[in-house]
Amino acid sequence: MAKDLDYDIVVIGCGVAGTSAALSAAETAKKAGKNLKIAILERADYDHRGGNSRWTASYMRMKNLDEVAENFVEDMLAFSDNYSDRAYIETLVQNAGSTLRWVQEKGVDFDYLPTMFLTSSKPRLLPVGGGRAIVDTLSRRAGGLGVEIIYEATAWQLLLDEDGAVNGLLVRVKGGNSLQLKVGVVVLASGGFQGNQEMMAQYIGRDAHKIPTVAEGGLFNKGEGIRMAMALGAKTAGQFDSFHAEPVDPRSKREEAAVMTYPYFILVDQNGKRFVDEGKTTIDEQYEEVARTIFYNLPGHVAYMIGDQKMYDIPNYERALETDKPAIIADTLEELAEKIGVPEDQLKATVNEFNAAVQPGEFHWDKKDGKKAAGITPPKSNWAIPIDKAPYIAYPIVCSNVFTNGGLATDTNGRVLSQDDDPIPGLYAIGETAGLYYGKYPGGTSVLRGIVFGRRAGEHAVSYVADSKKLEV
Repeated sequence: MAKDLDYDIVVIGCGVAGTSAALSAAETAKKAGKNLKIAILERADYDHRGGNSRWTASYMRMKNLDEVAENFVEDMLAFSDNYSDRAYIETLVQNAGSTLRWVQEKGVDFDYLPTMFLTSSKPRLLPVGGGRAIVDTLSRRAGGLGVEIIYEATAWQLLLDEDGAVNGLLVRVKGGNSLQLKVGVVVLASGGFQGNQEMMAQYIGRDAHKIPTVAEGGLFNKGEGIRMAMALGAKTAGQFDSFHAEPVDPRSKREEAAVMTYPYFILVDQNGKRFVDEGKTTIDEQYEEVARTIFYNLPGHVAYMIGDQKMYDIPNYERALETDKPAIIADTLEELAEKIGVPEDQLKATVNEFNAAVQPGEFHWDKKDGKKAAGITPPKSNWAIPIDKAPYIAYPIVCSNVFTNGGLATDTNGRVLSQDDDPIPGLYAIGETAGLYYGKYPGGTSVLRGIVFGRRAGEHAVSYVADSKKLEV
């Protein structure tokens, strides 16, 4: 039957998960002496390939290349209120080190690089060059093994044979024409649905179209992979009405224009009032909650960081300001209020009230210092310093969508499960197309799981193709 297949394995999506799957499949096939036709379908052109992966720094929740961070499984389960799949997470832990070594062997370097989290309490290992380095390196290696990458091609429907196994794929190419491919396996690695306004409205809710993607790569993630599988009766996983959020400067058009200096100052809404304990915990553990609060609870879905010249005394403050737009500056609080469009009297009252509530103590920018603002609502638990050194500064902040949480349920080999928990033959899902997260996002796990389960799915897909006798060996 080999001659009847256009491709033995088709991977949909050219991000870290998709390139990991394609390279893993190609290596596994070569080692087994099998001549498989493998392709990656990518809706973007070459210069924009990779979805979110192209833009991410790819933080890794790792002590080092071989060991995950302390309490990895426990933290991931706790953050999800125990809704996440324990077996999936344990498999991630067991395979994380060996998978990163595999990526390193292909030519990707790793290091403990500076992050935007000045008060971070967790280790952060990063690939040199971020997610783009992983995509470029693994895709190049896959191409060397004969994997074809087809750009500006969007899969829109899965086809089944008479036994219910995936055997075909409808693909729409640039210009609008559609063609049908005969395939042995489809690996869905096309991200979530943050680039689809209709799905965002359906699952996230009112005004969801106003949530910008954290990077332009997210606009290519339109949810077809999830919907195609659901049309076949696939089970879902992950919290569909939630997403990984990050606070960004709405004035900026650059990717991940994060504003992470607010724990040292105050946040106010459009009415000039504080609404959150800015110093509740370290920035890496609270920014997502703050970003969601801004979108769901505040008028206009916008907040403003209010600070002063003391920001420039904080070592490495520039790292925590990923925006390419300058601070809004004013010599007086009244002038600052006018520039950002909040009531002058209220902003002045808020700052004065906060300053009066600041307690004595030593300020430490790089750790929880217990320097509080007490007797006000809300209080501030750490890093409370008076805002009194003009010129005053402000940054607007909105909530951005890093990725959506809802996706497909899979087993630990990446096989998509039916509603009856049986694998759908010939169908895999990896990366953000596979649902995992509920509640609070455990930082440094998304790219890691994309690579780990991409590699596992690629290996398993080769064995499936052989075992199902869909090609002559």
